[in-house]
Amino acid sequence: MKLSGIRVLDFSRFMAGPLVSAMMADHGADVVKIEPPEGDPTRNGRRTRPDQRAGDSFSVLNRGKRSVVLDLKLAADLGHAHRLIRDADVLIESFSPGVTARLGIDAATALALNPRLVYCSISAFGQHGPLRDSAGHDPAVQALAGVLSRVRGGAPVIPAVSAASWGSALSALAGVTMALLAARTTGRGDHLDLSMHDVALCARPGATFDGFDHEVASLEAPRGQAMLEPYETADARWLCLGAGEPRFARALLDALGRPDLVEIALGLPGAAQDPLRAFLAACFREKTLAECLDWMAAHAISCVPVLDYAQALRHPHVEARGLVMRDEQGARHLNTPIRFVHEPGRPNLHAPDLGEHTEAVLAAAARA
Repeated sequence: MKLSGIRVLDFSRFMAGPLVSAMMADHGADVVKIEPPEGDPTRNGRRTRPDQRAGDSFSVLNRGKRSVVLDLKLAADLGHAHRLIRDADVLIESFSPGVTARLGIDAATALALNPRLVYCSISAFGQHGPLRDSAGHDPAVQALAGVLSRVRGGAPVIPAVSAASWGSALSALAGVTMALLAARTTGRGDHLDLSMHDVALCARPGATFDGFDHEVASLEAPRGQAMLEPYETADARWLCLGAGEPRFARALLDALGRPDLVEIALGLPGAAQDPLRAFLAACFREKTLAECLDWMAAHAISCVPVLDYAQALRHPHVEARGLVMRDEQGARHLNTPIRFVHEPGRPNLHAPDLGEHTEAVLAAAARA
């Protein structure tokens, strides 16, 4: 696999950091998860099965890793950590800035021990700046970055998806990969300072900065493009149009007998499209979801049903792509979305017990 032979030390917790190392493990990296004696907090999270040994989140985000327990406040265990760092290619941590220095595993120390190391720090607001010491979870990060969704009237809503964490994990994966490529040729590692707030702020690259200065209700959902919005059907279900291109807009409105609305559909988004929005809403309320989808398919216009997550996992396309996998207990996992034709990822769905690999990993490090 692509990352066979790469050793990753994962000191991170919760979502973003563990997701980076889990994706690397899916593609062959040897990921050693360093946990304190009490374990990663997500081990004690929600369990959906009575025989489950770790929480749902931990099981998904730490599959395919080896667990080593170290108490970094003890000199002997800190020595073990330093030996592991000398032999690692990547170190991922998600402590608040300054904590790693107190623990003795900060970037300066680690890179002195191993100059070719790629050291990745993931935090809410980064390693410098006025907010560096502030704790922040995904909704708060999105709120401060101006990307929290809003309902009609401007009230913000808590997002259903941890977009800042997911985006940060993907950005960190890209950054780590870049640094690994550079280290391979130069022998010099680097320190990646990954801020979730930075990532969230960069999530809207398609609009001009001057345009943002005039926004009052950022990301208010009903004020987008009418041809790219959800609409309710006669059976109280929902569809989402994907007809933003001019040819789709013309085809749809010609078929519905309202070519006069094409100009609005191709014009500026927002309130100016309310007449088109009202017309489409009335049309879709006259038919069931199945009838609407059949009609749209017959006219070759992009349109999909709005599904909940359970429905989405059962969709035939998901099955055809082989996205759902089951572990040894029968629990479902998602396959890696990073698909190579050659050397594809082979996720190991086993989530380690706390300290399951401590003895073996430390013994190997002592022999190295």
